[in-house]
Amino acid sequence: MVSGRALAACIWLLLGVLVGWWPTSDATARDSRDRRIEQFYHTAWTVREGAPGQVTALAQTADGYLWLGTQTGLYRFDGVRFERYRPREGGDFLASSVASLYAPPSGGLWVGFRYGVASFIDHDRATHYAAGSGLPTATIYAMASTPDGRVWAATFNGLVTLAGHRWRVVGPAMGLPGVRARNLSVDREGRLWVATEQALSWLASGAQRFEVATRSVGRINRIAEAPDGSIWVAEADDGVRPAWNGGRDPALSGPKLHMSSAGLLFDRDGALWVPTLGEGIRRVPHIDWLASQTIEADSAAAERFVERNGLSSDYFSAVIQDREGNIWMGGSRGLDRFRRGRLLPAPLSPGATDFALVPAPGHGVWVGTKNRPLTHVDATNVTGTAFPEAITAAARDGDATWLGGPRGLWHMVDGVPRPFASLPADDYTGVQAIVGDGHGGAWLSINRPGIYHYTGEGWIHDTLPSVSNDPSPLVLLRDTRQRLWMGFARNVLIVRDGGRDRVIGAADGLQVGNVTALLDDDDTVWVGGELGIAAIRGGSVRSIPTAGEPLRGVSGLVRDRRGDFWMNAAQGVARIASADMRQALDEPGYRPPVMLFDSLDGLPGTPAQFRPLPTAVVADDGRLWFATTSGVVSIDPSAIRRNPVAPSVMVREISTDAGTWPASSSVTLPANTERLRIAYTATSLSMPERVRFRYRMDGLDTRWREAGTDREAVYTDPPPGHYVFRVTASNEDGVWNEQGTSIAVTVSPAFYQTLWFALVCIAALLLAIWIALLLRGRRVAALVRGRLDERHAERERIARELHDTLLQSIHGLTMRFQAIANRVAPDDPVRTAMEGALDRAEEALVEARDRVRDLRAHGTEDMLLNDVLEAMARFYASDHTVPVIVTVRLDVLDLDPLARDELHGIAREAVHNAVTHASASRIDVVLEEDDGMLLFYVRDDGRGIEDAVSRDGRAGHWGLRGIRERAHAMGGIATIAACLQGGTEVAVRVPMDRAFPSRMSWLRRWWRRFPERHY
Repeated sequence: MVSGRALAACIWLLLGVLVGWWPTSDATARDSRDRRIEQFYHTAWTVREGAPGQVTALAQTADGYLWLGTQTGLYRFDGVRFERYRPREGGDFLASSVASLYAPPSGGLWVGFRYGVASFIDHDRATHYAAGSGLPTATIYAMASTPDGRVWAATFNGLVTLAGHRWRVVGPAMGLPGVRARNLSVDREGRLWVATEQALSWLASGAQRFEVATRSVGRINRIAEAPDGSIWVAEADDGVRPAWNGGRDPALSGPKLHMSSAGLLFDRDGALWVPTLGEGIRRVPHIDWLASQTIEADSAAAERFVERNGLSSDYFSAVIQDREGNIWMGGSRGLDRFRRGRLLPAPLSPGATDFALVPAPGHGVWVGTKNRPLTHVDATNVTGTAFPEAITAAARDGDATWLGGPRGLWHMVDGVPRPFASLPADDYTGVQAIVGDGHGGAWLSINRPGIYHYTGEGWIHDTLPSVSNDPSPLVLLRDTRQRLWMGFARNVLIVRDGGRDRVIGAADGLQVGNVTALLDDDDTVWVGGELGIAAIRGGSVRSIPTAGEPLRGVSGLVRDRRGDFWMNAAQGVARIASADMRQALDEPGYRPPVMLFDSLDGLPGTPAQFRPLPTAVVADDGRLWFATTSGVVSIDPSAIRRNPVAPSVMVREISTDAGTWPASSSVTLPANTERLRIAYTATSLSMPERVRFRYRMDGLDTRWREAGTDREAVYTDPPPGHYVFRVTASNEDGVWNEQGTSIAVTVSPAFYQTLWFALVCIAALLLAIWIALLLRGRRVAALVRGRLDERHAERERIARELHDTLLQSIHGLTMRFQAIANRVAPDDPVRTAMEGALDRAEEALVEARDRVRDLRAHGTEDMLLNDVLEAMARFYASDHTVPVIVTVRLDVLDLDPLARDELHGIAREAVHNAVTHASASRIDVVLEEDDGMLLFYVRDDGRGIEDAVSRDGRAGHWGLRGIRERAHAMGGIATIAACLQGGTEVAVRVPMDRAFPSRMSWLRRWWRRFPERHY
């Protein structure tokens, strides 16, 4: 059995290391064990902070939530917000008064109620059990599961186990004495311990029969296993005690705490925590496992923490330790947490103020105050002295320790302050700073101008005339080169090297404000002040800006054994790694990152800015000490406790202006979502105030958004679509949950945002365009027809005017000339000349009549071009006996009417010229397509046209120019030239899409239909 307990202890240690709570060094473990209960960081939540009252049970599930069972329902807590829990699936709970909670390692949560009801919660789905499933109608005191998979419950009517979906009572058949199971627990070896009214019994994992451990039992409220494997019980009447130790005398396992308790807990450091029923909390940090004694409720062996110390109440019934190592207590008025702050408060005398620190030989520090005797303080203990004098400054120079106050100057001899000298002024003055001179004397700064130096012959006053501002130094330092450094207000330093003083000020780059801290570091002196820190090396001054918020009010500046820098600043205790500080010295633009320890780490108040200075010292054992206006804290730089547990991240709910939706794997939101709010959280219970978040919405965000400590993401007017919201978080030490959590979000489209609506709109738009084009085409056609009618009417008018005026006048004139000619003798040469002139006038009349006939020949508007050309050919063949051959090699059905008229006009002019001027015997008219162009040419076999005429036309004639103008009106080109084999050719080339616009795309046709582009 002893070997089993040893194995269990090894497993306990191994599990502790695996889950990250076991200390990583002996120093850390010692710090945890030696810490007193008042040195824990305590927080209380009452009804004012939203906590429920009457907490009867506590548990932590795998997702990190802390669950609180109360008399009025079940709650869960993420470190920031208390939430009354109701399952989303499976129906509401069958009862409200919670008696027990159990979170199995496999996940989920068992809830035991009063009066025979139990529920199992798994991913917001609840399965309820009552009398119908075999559960006794009695209070369920405790629940647990064993490694073999069986679930057990202790009820007022006996022990029950779950088989499938039904509970059955475990009776005497399994060797369990008694009829009432008051409590149960499972130890590290997987044994089930059950307390009844008759005995404390255990059942090995997988066994079918109980073994009785002891029959010496009372009303047992809790069962717990100690680090050595012994079983302890908390009894309502007999207190807390060991009840079983492997067959040996249980009394040898530790003391008996005589106090009424409903619970007990051995934390991971082996300390015993006992919540009492009306007397607050007791903690026994070191159990004497070999000696038996009785500890009363007011005994000094058990550390006390009660309501007047800040507890929410003195009545507690539940206690657990979470996965991050925090201790939680549930009581009558709320919830309390105890956690280890990284900064350890010093146990000083109550009411002490203005702390002057100086390292003590070996370990710890001497702490002098204005109103309390000098004390020696280490990490967990304080030792007072009989030295009552007020101390306002302290320093250690080698082996010499100096103390200064209003009544004089002392130095420590064998740990006892001995008078050294009275102050150099008779009236009351405070000692501002002190430092030894290395020769048995000391330099002193008081609130008098200048500085004082004590030698064997007394005080020597140096007025320091070179200082133009405040006359006395705030801090003093003697470096390794025996130089005396004096820091003053408003950016002034004086360095005394031998008999010479050097003043360093703002003109030299010193920008720290009041100089309140000095640190000698080999070839560099570091300066701290109200505006930050600076370094003086090689005679030059360099300010050291830090990343994030600039450090302010630095009144303490030290280095630890690893070389890292520590500053006591207004924001808290700041740490800068040595490598970062060296880089800041070498690279002026580099800002070193700062690790900050503030009130959440246990820092009380802010550091003094005037007296006593400095506010930070390094003890001989390497521990760092910092003084503030409210207390003194310390930290071991080699054993800084870090939280390796990444927080679990959950999406709590999604809300819009239209309502709220619980978080699930996917959420569908209504259309017209204007403001989308996604609430999320992370269960890091140590320092939830420092949990940082980042999130992104896939489909909207292109990168992660840094949310800081905000626990809500807001999106305005998200467009319809499918998105995935992702969120992750880090704990106070920057350990990120890289997995995070995600939820699919679908924003439904409004009817006008759907695809079918877009298609309908496109169809309607196309229909409207088609109708508009149709109407536009009809309008243009009507406009063109109107213009054609106007043109024809004008041509008829011109033809009529020519016929009725000019032709008639010329005809009358020729008749008069003929009459005159008839009077002349036939053989008279004048008559012959007149007859010739009359013949030419007759020819002109014939030609003019042909032109008039052409102007009035508009009855071909509805005819195709080939028909018009054929009609023209027949006319010239019959009237002028010149054959005209028409060849059309393409379909002209959809030829543009304007193009038809222009081509007809060109053909008529070309044929007329060939008949009249070329003496042609054959004329060919050809219409065909050639490489995307409409080719129309008129070729004759006459005598050919002269180059000058084809280029410039005949004087007073406009036919050739008209041909070119008509071709240009169609968007084409006309060429007129003589053929090589004889004759003349008039050729016109027009783009097919101009001649046949119906064959173009609808867009080009629409564009072409604007008449202003053609006329």
